[in-house]
Amino acid sequence: PWRGLMLDVCRHWIPMDVVLRTLDAMEKVKLNVLHLHLSDDQGFRVESKRFPLLHQAGSNGKYYTQQEIRKIITYAFQRGIRIVPEFDLPGHSKSWQIAYPALSSVDYPLTFGSKNGITFSPPVDPSNEFTYEFLDEFVGEMANLFPDPYFHVGGDEVNPVHWMENDSIVSFMQEQGLE
Repeated sequence: PWRGLMLDVCRHWIPMDVVLRTLDAMEKVKLNVLHLHLSDDQGFRVESKRFPLLHQAGSNGKYYTQQEIRKIITYAFQRGIRIVPEFDLPGHSKSWQIAYPALSSVDYPLTFGSKNGITFSPPVDPSNEFTYEFLDEFVGEMANLFPDPYFHVGGDEVNPVHWMENDSIVSFMQEQGLE
């Protein structure tokens, strides 16, 4: 039921025509799930109407509009392929924090670097109620855009050093009984 391929358009931008060509190739070899990795430290790659700074400030100008995403989803569906979106959190979220610094677990501005691959930027702040309000609205918007029942949130490779240096987060962890 899950014969898939992942495209990481965050670290390595892929224009829409190449994504569509990839879907054609997936159909030919009977793959049926495209895992579309849309946010990471290096970029936020889909338009958000509720939080436009995500794609405006967090993409370096390389992102898919919601209309383009709908076209990709329809094109995939016509070939028997589902699209599973991935929005990486709480780590690998520098692009989110560049756009919305209130999400960050650090109190200094972040900038894009030239380094591709895996980085360990500060994760989002789990002690800030704004984080949950933001994510509730964001996930609602993206769940309406992507019809698949799966919504990938990453959750991998979180370096807790920035959490342990933040008094508010340390207190939150103690109150919640988290290590």
